[in-house]
Amino acid sequence: MRFREIKTLMEAARIQHAEDVIFWEGSKGAMRVVNSLKSLEKNGHKDVTIKWDGSPAVIFGRMPDGEFVFTDKSGWSAKGYNGKTTSAEEVKNMFLSRSGGARREDPAQIEFANTMADLFNQFELIVPVDYTGFFKGDLLYSQTPQVLNNNFVFEPNIVEYAVDVQSELGQKIRQSNAGIVIHRMIDVQGNETPLQDYDIFTGNNVLVVPPISVESPAQKISPALNKLEELVTKNATLIDELLSPTELSMLKMTDFPKILYRYINSKVDTGLDGLGIDFMDWLQTSNVSGVKQQRISDYIQKHGRAYAAMWKTVSSIMQVKDKIISQFENQGGDIQQRITGHTTNSGEGYVLAHPEGDIKLVPRATFSAANRAVTR
Repeated sequence: MRFREIKTLMEAARIQHAEDVIFWEGSKGAMRVVNSLKSLEKNGHKDVTIKWDGSPAVIFGRMPDGEFVFTDKSGWSAKGYNGKTTSAEEVKNMFLSRSGGARREDPAQIEFANTMADLFNQFELIVPVDYTGFFKGDLLYSQTPQVLNNNFVFEPNIVEYAVDVQSELGQKIRQSNAGIVIHRMIDVQGNETPLQDYDIFTGNNVLVVPPISVESPAQKISPALNKLEELVTKNATLIDELLSPTELSMLKMTDFPKILYRYINSKVDTGLDGLGIDFMDWLQTSNVSGVKQQRISDYIQKHGRAYAAMWKTVSSIMQVKDKIISQFENQGGDIQQRITGHTTNSGEGYVLAHPEGDIKLVPRATFSAANRAVTR
């Protein structure tokens, strides 16, 4: 099987924000979130891991014939050129050929292309020659991080990490030349699954960072979660009527959950207070057709109580989630994280493992806002 026979990588189902699960799963999803957050006061915190803010996203691995591939997300899914590069020189040329070749005159872009080419050689060493398949992840560093105040310090995107040099992770960083956090495995058909076996990789020149759990349980969150549970139980029927896949399909509004998701993401830029109040104002500025806008407006008027209950639930989940994140960020431990420009502990957030679908706990008002403000 050659490159042209591999299916184009499809976007994997995203891990949903805790407050967004309701859009896709209705009241059942909201209750799943409530129960998951409740577990964090007990031993459930062991299922919560740091969500690393790495960049850029890369994909690497081997074809069935053993040929090694190292590229970025754009190269992997490229149309019009073969971005599944199989040599360091191809990697360099791919990056410098973008933007119409203008990057070849930019010293910063040349340096970046050379770095990515060097990483090709390093990553090739960690994938066994008899392995077939690929890995998708985010780079954390491309050379051994500098040491400041007895911490390895690196800033791959907008979060600066400080890792105790004496910690277990610090010792692994010391031995490495590059670091990456891997999100998914990809087979040659393009199917994605979580990485389970971190012993696949060989050598220590590239550190594949294992899941790092939070130190201690959350505290004193039960009262707020009990109120949230009462809210969901009281409004479950209304919420499920509003988000009914059957009714939305009949009205040709199956993308309604996605539109709600786009709206709440836009609120990151303008403020997350008063969710739902200005939805129709936002909708009028969106690329949703005028016909569908009217259909949505009529639908919301018909389900006014349910619409209000849904947003009250979303806001309540977000408030409890933010309190939990704040507790986790201030637990101390071997890893400290801080968003660029912030003076307090803050990072991209955490991932809560769940058999029905992982849930991410991200501080949208801080990390998401800062990340969306970055010009790339």
